[in-house]
Amino acid sequence: MAMVVVLSAFNGFEGLLKEIYHSQDPDLKIETIKGKTFQLDSNVLQKLRTLEGVKGVYQSLADKASLQYGDGQMVVQIVGIEKGFENASRLDTLVRKGKFIVSSGDISFGMVTEPVRNALKISLNNDFEFLKVSYPKRKKILKLGTNKIFNQLNLTPSGFLQMDEQRVYAPLEDVRVLMDKPLGISFLDVFIAEGSNIQKVKNDLLKTLGSGFLVKDEMEQHEDLFKILKIEKFFVFLALGFIILISSFNLFVSCSMLVLDKKNDIFTLLAMGMKPNNVGRIVRISGGLVTILGLIPGLLFGLAICLIQKWFGLVPLGMSSTTIMSYPIDILWFDFLLVSLWVMVIGFFAVINPAKKALIFTLDKS
Repeated sequence: MAMVVVLSAFNGFEGLLKEIYHSQDPDLKIETIKGKTFQLDSNVLQKLRTLEGVKGVYQSLADKASLQYGDGQMVVQIVGIEKGFENASRLDTLVRKGKFIVSSGDISFGMVTEPVRNALKISLNNDFEFLKVSYPKRKKILKLGTNKIFNQLNLTPSGFLQMDEQRVYAPLEDVRVLMDKPLGISFLDVFIAEGSNIQKVKNDLLKTLGSGFLVKDEMEQHEDLFKILKIEKFFVFLALGFIILISSFNLFVSCSMLVLDKKNDIFTLLAMGMKPNNVGRIVRISGGLVTILGLIPGLLFGLAICLIQKWFGLVPLGMSSTTIMSYPIDILWFDFLLVSLWVMVIGFFAVINPAKKALIFTLDKS
């Protein structure tokens, strides 16, 4: 029961992360192997956009910058996005207030994530305060009492995104000026047409780009995080499995005591013509019944607890600044199969020795 509940909770967190990242990340992300930024020929970019299965390819430029709003200041990731990105991406599903817009005419807007909003107390109703982004100049002018070593960009807040990252989305052209990078980009966001084969599109992108680039799908964009989750799940399985292994000594002892306690009955059965081999078989069946009678209720109780938590969310996370209020649960039948196999294997090996001793005992007495 404990193994089923804990493994289902790990599955729930993994599924939750996949759902969150699916909303905020592109289907494929193109990065350079060397350096933070790269330049791509316009002809190559056009080829990428015309590949079969590609819905859109958008340039992005991102880096850390200082953000000031009112009396507050903090370091954020400023992300410059190309025109049309907001229509192709799924970020509009994360908008909690305002509209997903980064430019309108001559006005530059900034989409702010919730952690930034809460830290700086940003309001959409204050027309006199702007998001003031500062970024060090590539050629710094070091003069005492001057602030000209920074480029500055003023943005009007347009909305808030329900994301954990401290991020601000702004027009790509403005971010280029801010960072003194008229040509470079940090990555390319690729969105796939519905029904297309992502792996095929990924291979086509790699062929078109050539060497020196990485094309990451949604899982690979957060590969380290998902690897950690799988490793934690594996070690939790080992820990609980070891507890079950230790508890199997009770089965070993009970089967051994069964032989000693029922030796008079065994003699009676042998006198009535029962074969000695059947004594060991009785011990094995007895141990198997104990294993199954512990396994099936445990699986059912574990399933019931998981379903109750999934439907009603009785166990809260205890965090006020999260997108979900209770522990997520995702039931995978493979986990039930794995737990069942582990318990049955342990039960099988636990009764081998008592069954052998019972056979030797009956052969000696017969």
